[in-house]
Amino acid sequence: MESILQNLNGMAELLAVARSEYVSHWDPETVQRAFQWATYFEHLHDRFRTNTRVHKALADRLLSINESLRNTFGLYRELSFKDVGHCRGVLLASLLSNPALPKTLSDTLFARLRPCCFDTTGQRDQSDLNHLIGIARLKAASKVLSHALKLDGSTGTKPYLLLLDPETETKGEMVLKSLETWMRCPSAGPRDKLVDSLFAQLQQDKINNSSDFSKIVAAVLLAKQTSTESGAVDLALKWLLSNRCQLQTFCLGVPCALLSELAHRYPAFRCAYLELLTKWARSMEYDFSCGDWRHGSSPELNWKELVDRFMYLLEGPTLVKEATETALCALKADDGDFEVWGISVWTDLLIALKKM
Repeated sequence: MESILQNLNGMAELLAVARSEYVSHWDPETVQRAFQWATYFEHLHDRFRTNTRVHKALADRLLSINESLRNTFGLYRELSFKDVGHCRGVLLASLLSNPALPKTLSDTLFARLRPCCFDTTGQRDQSDLNHLIGIARLKAASKVLSHALKLDGSTGTKPYLLLLDPETETKGEMVLKSLETWMRCPSAGPRDKLVDSLFAQLQQDKINNSSDFSKIVAAVLLAKQTSTESGAVDLALKWLLSNRCQLQTFCLGVPCALLSELAHRYPAFRCAYLELLTKWARSMEYDFSCGDWRHGSSPELNWKELVDRFMYLLEGPTLVKEATETALCALKADDGDFEVWGISVWTDLLIALKKM
């Protein structure tokens, strides 16, 4: 029994390493041995799962193993006795989600997902694939249910969250997790280049729909964060604010309610967004023939759009409302502090907003 418990230590350490940057040193032979160990523990699980005494001994040992490895590996995923029953699936999922995995091992691992895989007895073996399918189904169901809860007014969820569908939320969380994981990988390179590379790939995937890409970035910034993920969010925000053109594209592709929430959460975004709206307003000219303000070069930046965006900010949290009011009043004063329509865009904005 003691030898089994010692081997269990080794299996837990193996799964922990599979999620770490040390995987970059693995070769196909190492991967093969890892899956052989995983198969061995699945057999042990099947053999002892109805044996209460052995089951308890293994579960108790896992508790102490988890505590020890949690202090060693920052991204350690705790192992339960149930996990031992599908060690190969856990190992496969850990490796495929690890950015440090050498590209040369990709074919070896993806081959395990094919329906034609066979075990050592020549029988069709789909346990790895079935485990991953089960995880995917559970995650998909949880996303749909969590989104459905947002539709229930009794939950007290803020309305802006309804503007992100489950798929977009999931993609945002995946991007955030990827950023956070890569930041921990010593071989990932400079962080700014890492973010540029990731978002460039996302933009390429969404090349025909910039609105989808913008919403994914918004989902990253609005995702619930752990303390370790806040650094990844800061990097994403820095990337967004580093280029005025991409900021404008982002703001045009994201609903106003989401932008208002971002302005509340991130003072840097609030300042940049107000500066962007200020530039839009200053680019408008008054059309005496129709008594309205128009943007000559960008028809999508129309008067109604501008008023709506300021309205959402004024209806937002107190800090956002006060910052917006202060900015508008200061701009009106600098422009002559007029009180009649058609002379200053700032005067007319304040008049239109008061009417609403």
